[in-house]
Amino acid sequence: MELPGTSYLYTLATLSITYGGFAALIVVFRQIIGGGVSKYDVHIIRTVLLRSFIVTCSALLPPALVLFDLSHSNIWRISSIVAAVLVGWFALTVRIRRRAIADVPMSTSLLITTGLGAVTAIALLMNALGIFGKPAAGPFVIGVTAFLILSFYAYLAQLELLLRGHIKQKP
Repeated sequence: MELPGTSYLYTLATLSITYGGFAALIVVFRQIIGGGVSKYDVHIIRTVLLRSFIVTCSALLPPALVLFDLSHSNIWRISSIVAAVLVGWFALTVRIRRRAIADVPMSTSLLITTGLGAVTAIALLMNALGIFGKPAAGPFVIGVTAFLILSFYAYLAQLELLLRGHIKQKP
């Protein structure tokens, strides 16, 4: 039983892992140009990798669930619930994780991406509950893709700080 959107999900997982690896290389680049690696740098890279793993796991779950011979509706329901929990957990804990590292308020761009991440989690949960109709591939794929795009934007917004290292850190 071929699941609709499987090739897109595999592509999304590949893109997500590639992005996470590339983002982590920035730390190596910073060391090459003479900068050290701070706690904040590690926090940014950890956050990028966490987002990347959330997208990858979410994208690989539906093709894995096909192996249990579940109906398509149940596959999208389960996948949407798992993705909603992961994305929601990430959005709800950003402030806590950041506060442990940096003595600066969250930037407007970080607040926006966190808020949109929470909206994405809600949309995924709505798909799981059948609010858009029967749980389907479209809302799931859009939700997971949106979370990856938000990750791209959040990383680019932090890139200057990451390369320049101008941020107060907690000792």
